[in-house]
Amino acid sequence: MKACLYGELTPVLRGSGIGTAIEHQKKALELNGVEVTRGHRDKYDIIDINTIGPRSAYVAHKMRWKNIPVTIHTHTTVEDLKDSFRYSTTLAPKLKGYLKYFYDQADLLISPSEYTQDVIRAYGVTADIKVISNGVDTDRFKPNAGNQMQFRQQHKLEGIVPYCVGHVFKRKGVLDFMELANTFPKNSFMWIGRIYKDLVDREIQNAVKKKPDNLLFTGYVKDVTEAYCAGDIFLFPSYCENQGISILEAAACRKPLIVRDLPVYTGWLEDGINCLKAKNNQEFKKHLTTLIEDQKFRNKLAKKAYEMAKKHSLEKVGKELKNAYQTIV
Repeated sequence: MKACLYGELTPVLRGSGIGTAIEHQKKALELNGVEVTRGHRDKYDIIDINTIGPRSAYVAHKMRWKNIPVTIHTHTTVEDLKDSFRYSTTLAPKLKGYLKYFYDQADLLISPSEYTQDVIRAYGVTADIKVISNGVDTDRFKPNAGNQMQFRQQHKLEGIVPYCVGHVFKRKGVLDFMELANTFPKNSFMWIGRIYKDLVDREIQNAVKKKPDNLLFTGYVKDVTEAYCAGDIFLFPSYCENQGISILEAAACRKPLIVRDLPVYTGWLEDGINCLKAKNNQEFKKHLTTLIEDQKFRNKLAKKAYEMAKKHSLEKVGKELKNAYQTIV
């Protein structure tokens, strides 16, 4: 079997969740004996589309006309567009009708979580949906003491370091992260991810300029695995996710997790077992205090997070993708 993994604006997607998901799909499929191409003009048995732009819609329509099976990943929802780029909150509701039309072009939709499947269904989408994790590259994301020490020394990180990975968007909870950094002035805090200065709201731009002294914004990091290893507690205050690849990456690096209590995490993140869940900043503060002070519990939570991450290995994801493809080829 040969599959085409299609995504618009690939250079722009590099480092994003969608870009990472495409990389994961390629490796996952190849681990399961599926040949992969990125060129939609090549010959293949099935096309798997990851983006929602007009070019993606054209390609989906063209492939259906040519009787080539089409799968589409539901990475994008109205909900996760809000509070991202400037004007995205205003534009997001207008996108719902288009998403219904676009997602119904698929012979099969692939959602990264049960939550996202339910969101897409609520739009009125009728295409079949299969839930398959985005997965995590456990060969790449793993503990590395050398990387940890090098990155910490380079950036002068001190104490137990809570950190987050993601674009600097309001939706990702960056304002809450700053507030928590203010609350723990003796600890270095670190946010890893691009800052789109011209594309985010002025509220975020101004907040970043006035950041606490103990908070480091690294911007884009070429080898993000070094940064994952350097932090001690993965603090993820995002308000909306369709799964959260960075959570899986941190877990694969054996880091304890603190996340916002969201429906998307139901069924795979268990409060007090492989993570801690918080409804507000007061609860985030409480959980941070617990993990900073209790190394034994920190290690226990990290071990369980790692066990959870292994269930999302790319080999397993690739097997599920291959089986999904075979149902419609």
